[in-house]
Amino acid sequence: MMTIHELANFTGISIRTLHYYDKIDLLKPYTTLQNGYREYNEDSLKRLQQIMFFKEMDLPLKTIKNIMNQPGFDQMTAIRDQKDLLSAKKNRITKLIKLMEQILEGTNTMDFTVFEHNELEEVFRSRLMQLDADFQQKIIDEHGSIDAYVANMMQNEAKIKESAIKYYGSVDKYIESLKVAPIPKEGMGKLQLILDGLVKQIATHMGEEVSNPEVQKLVDEWKKTAQKIFQMEDITEVFRQIYHGYMSSDAVIKVMDDIYGEGSTVYVGKAMEYNNHI
Repeated sequence: MMTIHELANFTGISIRTLHYYDKIDLLKPYTTLQNGYREYNEDSLKRLQQIMFFKEMDLPLKTIKNIMNQPGFDQMTAIRDQKDLLSAKKNRITKLIKLMEQILEGTNTMDFTVFEHNELEEVFRSRLMQLDADFQQKIIDEHGSIDAYVANMMQNEAKIKESAIKYYGSVDKYIESLKVAPIPKEGMGKLQLILDGLVKQIATHMGEEVSNPEVQKLVDEWKKTAQKIFQMEDITEVFRQIYHGYMSSDAVIKVMDDIYGEGSTVYVGKAMEYNNHI
């Protein structure tokens, strides 16, 4: 155990900041003594370290709190995600430094490729690499590789950004939402088969109104299965992102229409829209 003063000295984080984290329910003390003194334990240190990792990604405290207070939050998954994103940034910075050194040495060949940066692509790839092996293999079987799938998606970058602006207000806000969205837990491959079956059943109702009780019952089952995959009660944000893919991503629509029939993807998307009032 350590007092708030000891915690501040150990971490270099001010007592005032720790008081504020307590006030907004971001970092509560392990216990508060009768005299009002706060005490923190090893779990408190781990949580504080995770908070600082998120801050390094320039996420606002409100967003960090929402992420870390989710029932399905997994610290190790979050750290792996952050490590991948920071590694991508490190590689880009390394290239920029090398270019500067070449300029200073007079050997620069006017290389502008180093300035090419697509954070959206980085986030897509990072998240796909964290899915379980079964689902990664499903992508590889259908597209040849993870990179090929990402490249296929990015061919529709303009439409993705248009949709991001429409539903999130800006591309940056959409990217931030992707960064903090939960990563599916182990066992997704098996549950994905159940989701596929439900999508197939929904698609058989094409031509009917999406308000059909049978269709909406299937969408409800889809949501329950997704809750098991993500191990969280509220999957509103996940649901919204998948819906956007069904409605606006040519890559997603092509793959799904090939499997479930032409027009099926948008139909399922509209059924989801009706169900969740998106």
